[in-house]
Amino acid sequence: MRIRKTTKQIVIWLIVLLQMTTMTAFGNIDVSENIRTALVGDMDTLEIFYEYNAEESVEIASVTKIMTYLVAREAIEAGRVNFDDLVTVSTYAASIQGSSFNLRTGEEIPLRVLMNSIMIVSGNDAAVAIAEHVSGSEEAFLAEMHQKAEELGLVTAHFINPSGMPSDTQESDQNKMSAKDLFYLSAYLLKRYPDIAEVTIQREVTLPERNFTREATNPLLDKMPGVDGLKTGYTHKAGLCLVSTVPYRDDQDSLKDRRVIAVLMGAHSHEDRINKSKTLLEYGLYNYFIEKVISENESLGTIKVGNALEVDVPVVASEDYYKLVRTGTTFRTEMKFDEDIKAPMDKGTVIGNLNIYLNNEKVHTIAVVTEVKIERAGFFTRIFRFLANLLGI
Repeated sequence: MRIRKTTKQIVIWLIVLLQMTTMTAFGNIDVSENIRTALVGDMDTLEIFYEYNAEESVEIASVTKIMTYLVAREAIEAGRVNFDDLVTVSTYAASIQGSSFNLRTGEEIPLRVLMNSIMIVSGNDAAVAIAEHVSGSEEAFLAEMHQKAEELGLVTAHFINPSGMPSDTQESDQNKMSAKDLFYLSAYLLKRYPDIAEVTIQREVTLPERNFTREATNPLLDKMPGVDGLKTGYTHKAGLCLVSTVPYRDDQDSLKDRRVIAVLMGAHSHEDRINKSKTLLEYGLYNYFIEKVISENESLGTIKVGNALEVDVPVVASEDYYKLVRTGTTFRTEMKFDEDIKAPMDKGTVIGNLNIYLNNEKVHTIAVVTEVKIERAGFFTRIFRFLANLLGI
């Protein structure tokens, strides 16, 4: 018996409620004044919420050390070096100017300590010591930095050293990258090695055996709750730079957890770097959420199957579907069923699809399945239904 073709549309009005009562969502932002470039986006999806001049290659100063850390961390993962290695500081490494970890020629420092120091207090000398230990020389390490940039598709990456120091006092050359590529690099590091946030959240480095104490360079750690990274930078040409990040965690559903990354390069003042980075993070944190659009086994109503014992067959969604959305987003869903569905059917039999649309663009398709086992109607029941339908009863 041929069933009636059925198409059913369900509109879901999903108005995303704010998860933090202390903040309110706000509309469009503009942080472009007195900076060179900016961006904020989501770590997992790489969706960009706001950007300004984000594709221009700019000086990045010590933000370079994100790549330095990544190359060293992957060398550890590959077994080439170990966190517990004692790194012997060369005369060259100890002579590096700028932000310093106060290394001395011949001093032996654990690699882990050096790697943590470049991310917390931005020691230029430590970055060079890491490079020499991991690759044998700064030049060989630079080649690995460029190779990694190529692997990640960071087309704007240009490195002259692992520290971010300019080539000379006139700053005629220094490391460069676009805000967009820095965003991709930071997201890659945080996803591959999420424990880096346990390092970059630290407020200071204290080593009594070296008589060394220094506060973290990231000014946002004390200015915005939840911030746990990532890296600062400054040179005259680069201006004041900061890649910052903050996680959002949902107490009821860990699949709604996410992380926002902001990139701000070339700020003219410390206040601008802090306030505009905070604005970027808050924009991503309080205007975008991961919402559960459909739940597995959620009822999608019934369809009519003419030869089934019970004509109205209950159907459900076959899987959960989560989507990162902006506050106030509206979804539309459209169910389409196969025309030749016939009983009997086991529980969970696929009988059609649920297409999910966001702003009239299809973003996902979920199989629609039977909620229960469907028995076939007996011969006389089907004959009776046929006659009733024929006679309009």
